[in-house]
This record gives sequence, C-alpha cells and structure tokens, in this order.
Amino acid sequence: MADKRKLTRQERWRQRNPQKAWAHAATASALRRGLLTRKPCEVCGAEKTDAHHPDYDRPLVVQWLCRKHHKQAHQRQRKA
Repeated sequence: MADKRKLTRQERWRQRNPQKAWAHAATASALRRGLLTRKPCEVCGAEKTDAHHPDYDRPLVVQWLCRKHHKQAHQRQRKA
C-alpha cells in the first residue's frame, strides 16, 4: 500500500527541483569525501558559509557565501 503521509516541505522541494537536489547531494558527498573544502565567504570573509551553485549542471563548481550574501545572490538571479 502506498505511503499516505503528508510530504515535508523539503520533500516537496526535492520533487519539484530534482536537478538542484542532486547538485546539493553531490556537494554534500564531495565535502564528506574531501573532494571539496568549505571556504570563507567570497564577499565578506565570514567563516560560516553555504555552497552556492551558479550553474546546477556543474554541481561541484560552487561559490562559498555566508547566509546573507547567499540570499542576495539568489535575489539577483530571480531579478535577472
């Protein structure tokens, strides 16, 4: 019988964005395996950073941005 539980917000996002979800998983795997190293924010130098994917077709090419600058990068992409 099919699972009838309500999907979480993240699960719904993954279903709508399979390429982005795959890129995020590939980045997390590369970090665990030591193929990528987290770096400071490319804008302000903050130590706590997220991986920003300018091109989801290239999942291991990332910009390291703090939360503030990561949100700004996505705002610029939406406007473009």
